[in-house]
Amino acid sequence: MSRAIQKNFRGLRALVIMAPDSSCQTLQRTLQKLGLEVTVVRTPPDCGGAPLPFDVVFFDADDGSDTALDPAVVADLPLIALIGSEAPSRLARVIQNRAASHILKPVRSSGIFTALLLAVNEQAERIRHKNEVQALNRRLAGRRIVTKAIMQLITGCGLSEKDAYEWLRSEAMQRRIPMEDMARHTIEHGANPAKDAGLGQRRAARPD
Repeated sequence: MSRAIQKNFRGLRALVIMAPDSSCQTLQRTLQKLGLEVTVVRTPPDCGGAPLPFDVVFFDADDGSDTALDPAVVADLPLIALIGSEAPSRLARVIQNRAASHILKPVRSSGIFTALLLAVNEQAERIRHKNEVQALNRRLAGRRIVTKAIMQLITGCGLSEKDAYEWLRSEAMQRRIPMEDMARHTIEHGANPAKDAGLGQRRAARPD
């Protein structure tokens, strides 16, 4: 299933980190024509570790201003590098900053929209992938917790694997909490499923 591609950037807030030269003026003018709100600075603003209040960041890879970028505050923002020199050390910084796109200097109006489109959509895909990985990790961690609680019920209470799972699920439903939370509670505080009359009756009715 194909995903929607963002093509309209009107209203996005752009931070441009570079000296106010002719390339900067061309970039600012073109971005404004595309409907972006543009802020130009010489060095990255200090937000005290909080995320930058922008939607996309352009930075000059030649003047070293990007060395002051805090990876934590730009982690979820599309970065676009402005490159005038192909010196390996400067290109290495572009890679380290995980720039999603780039524009060659001197900046011309042509190519800016393409760089913006690629960067914004690439970053959206990165965030989507990161969220999927985090969701999978949470599910995996939850399954580990449930498995640990089941093993504790098996060894500590003499239940079968099926009965232990059913008890956890029943308790979670009664308390209206996720099964993972019930499993954590069981691990931390212990449990005595033998007091569950329904489970006791089922075990008593089971043939030897």
